[in-house]
Amino acid sequence: MKIFISAYACEPQKGSEPGIGWNVVNELARYHEVHVLTRANNLPSIQAALAGVERKPFFYGYDLPKWLSFWKKKRRGYHLYYYLWQYGAYFKYRKFVNSFGFDQVVHLTFANISMPSLFMLCRPTTVWGPIGRASIPPAVRRALPWRVKIKESLRSLSMKTLTFFDLGRILTPRCADWIIESGAEIGKSCFPQRWQKKVLFHPQTGINTAEPEYRIVRQRNADGKVRLLICSEFLHWKGVTFAAEVFGRIASQRADVELHIYGSGPEKQAMKKIFHRYGVEARVEWKGFVGKQEMLQALFDADILLYPSYHHGLATVILQAMYAKLPIVTIAGDPVARCVAEGGGGVVDGATMAEILDNLTAETMHLIESPELRQTCGQTGRKLIEEKYEWSILCRRLSELLEEISAR
Repeated sequence: MKIFISAYACEPQKGSEPGIGWNVVNELARYHEVHVLTRANNLPSIQAALAGVERKPFFYGYDLPKWLSFWKKKRRGYHLYYYLWQYGAYFKYRKFVNSFGFDQVVHLTFANISMPSLFMLCRPTTVWGPIGRASIPPAVRRALPWRVKIKESLRSLSMKTLTFFDLGRILTPRCADWIIESGAEIGKSCFPQRWQKKVLFHPQTGINTAEPEYRIVRQRNADGKVRLLICSEFLHWKGVTFAAEVFGRIASQRADVELHIYGSGPEKQAMKKIFHRYGVEARVEWKGFVGKQEMLQALFDADILLYPSYHHGLATVILQAMYAKLPIVTIAGDPVARCVAEGGGGVVDGATMAEILDNLTAETMHLIESPELRQTCGQTGRKLIEEKYEWSILCRRLSELLEEISAR
């Protein structure tokens, strides 16, 4: 088939959304003629990575005018930039998409359920997704600090405002011929009943273990220490303060436990206060953000990954940890938990935040005290990666799904 893909985030050697975009379009190019629209800022690294590749996608770039993007630095303003990019990209490329003989138009990365995708208004068969939504567990929501509750309330309000009042967002699910969901359990869609007949299911995140970085990592030699790991941007909804609390409780009881932390963000001071309260600062190593190779090695060096996020898509680091045979401890309620629940670690729940923290601590302690369980979880996680979450496998299934859509 001839497929046009809108992939705002698409870059080589990146994780998260840019990595999803890059791997999906390149894998699909093995089966179809793929044309990709991404940010013009991404094109230099893309062209360098594709040098010498025979069967590759065709890439096009678009960026907003400079006067519309002066505020976009780091995380500040990127949601607004992405929102405006959707409109600008559509009006610039709609004639091309409608007249170039495409069989399908697919909206791929940053498929936020509250954001519009104007390309769903195009003439070819349109596919919105993979897309998903993760809600906050009630016990967690009740126990959030007021500053976080306010942020979450504003986030929820902005999402509802876009969903019900933005014309582009109103038209997106109405005009999309098909919707692919990623975050929901199979058969449990977050879309209204009237659109259920055009909803299909497919995971959004995978990893490519054929990349050289995965081949040169080594397993850490036993040194009598149990190493816990936090690997995340320090945002409250990623559960970093919960993970800090769990380590503080355990480290105050056991002298053989240490913590390595990779990342940075606004919750760092809150985490430091927790470590100070338990008197365990000396056993915490702050590593900051590091390259992909060093991050993979950190996963192989650790014994348990703490990732108690409470509304999150399936993070790439979860799959990388499973490949590294590293058990994961998380909270029930989002795609991370559903993936881990397949056997790659421990998933806990609770009626209150205190109960959730108690259960997180107990589950982590159980894994610390049982090397055999850690080994079992690690082997199960590796098997899941090899059978289900390799990009080559995921994208072959996605290709089959798109062919099925075309046949219908």
